[in-house]
Amino acid sequence: MARQNNYYRVHSSENLTAGTGSGTTRSGGCPDQVTKVRIATTSSTSNTFVKIGPGADPTATTANGVLIPAGESSIFTVVKDDEIASITNTGSATVNITWLQG
Repeated sequence: MARQNNYYRVHSSENLTAGTGSGTTRSGGCPDQVTKVRIATTSSTSNTFVKIGPGADPTATTANGVLIPAGESSIFTVVKDDEIASITNTGSATVNITWLQG
């Protein structure tokens, strides 16, 4: 049975302020040699929806985005120059984007 290594080296991190008004709040592009991203929201009341690239200028909506439940995090596979857009269903949230190597 193969085992997956769930330990990654942190490359860099940035915060986005997401709200209900626009899904064009975006991260910078995915750095070289980064293969994963951890996306977490600090809000305990607002669900966040994210859209990952490909490439530049994704736009997140509550209909096309991937749900990150309030106060939780998820890890996704990314490629160089992918950007992450976010929006909330109510209120606002700080969305932490952590680019990971490994």
